[in-house]
Amino acid sequence: MPPERTSVAMATCEGARFVEEQLSSIAAQTRPPDELVVCDDASTDDTVARVEEFAAGAPFPVRIERGARRLGATANFERAVSLCTGDVVLLADQDDVWAAHKVETLAHALEQAPDAGLVFSNGEVVDEALRPRGYDLWRALFFEAGDRDRVRRGEAPAVFARRVVAAGTTLAFRARYRALLHPFPDLPSTHDAWIAFLIACVAPCALVDETLIRYRLHDDNQIGIRRLGWLGQLRQARRQLERGTFAQDVAFFSLARDRLASAGPDFVPIGDALAVIDEKIDHARRRDTLPGSLAARLPVVAGEWLRGRYGRFGYGWKSAAQDLWLR
Repeated sequence: MPPERTSVAMATCEGARFVEEQLSSIAAQTRPPDELVVCDDASTDDTVARVEEFAAGAPFPVRIERGARRLGATANFERAVSLCTGDVVLLADQDDVWAAHKVETLAHALEQAPDAGLVFSNGEVVDEALRPRGYDLWRALFFEAGDRDRVRRGEAPAVFARRVVAAGTTLAFRARYRALLHPFPDLPSTHDAWIAFLIACVAPCALVDETLIRYRLHDDNQIGIRRLGWLGQLRQARRQLERGTFAQDVAFFSLARDRLASAGPDFVPIGDALAVIDEKIDHARRRDTLPGSLAARLPVVAGEWLRGRYGRFGYGWKSAAQDLWLR
């Protein structure tokens, strides 16, 4: 049986500073992708010119689509994924650097696990000059050994409902799941969470316990996954409340629930995926609509604590303290 064809879907936007290093790392793969699809989100710098220069000598076909208006990261990735023709799709940010064996390793992992819908790896966090920051993505995302074992046992929906651990630039998924994924939700920066969570609800996930990318942190990151100390965690907790994070969670998981309900017989939820979603929605809704006074909040927080939801869907006592004292 011939190996599955691989496509790389790259989304770019004002990426001229770093895109050439990323492109070079993709060109240097021990198993080159069968195609690269680059969708540019109306850049005003010379990102597209640099990609075009690369494409002229690339060792694989490169398709470049330039957007006339700014779509945002989620919609731009959706466009790139929709244009891929391979059996396996790998997502690429514009500013990272891939290990030379990334495509080979992720493609092999899927070939060895034919039932798996996706695979993802770890990554080394570096600064803009590619100097190591002293930690990796899984450590920054609190993706500990116990949760890794749960993913391997088929409990990925419960793990992913707690937090996004499959960073988009570290994952590869089978293209046949696009029928389930499209259209992506109109929510900010959710493409990787949407892909990982929905596929995990209908198929097993594979893990590669290697750092297959250098994940670059710099001043222009749209999101940026950082390992936070106590002060950073406190600031993040305040930002979550300011941004309406729990209302966004309700919207995200409600859309996921609706999509799975209407997906048809080709995409049947596995295990307790639907029950996990329903409980996550209820927990997020309760957190989003907490009363203003501490006295009124206390019984709601106590109830969620006794149900174990702060541990299953958050950061345990830290999340409970956030609801009690930061409102």
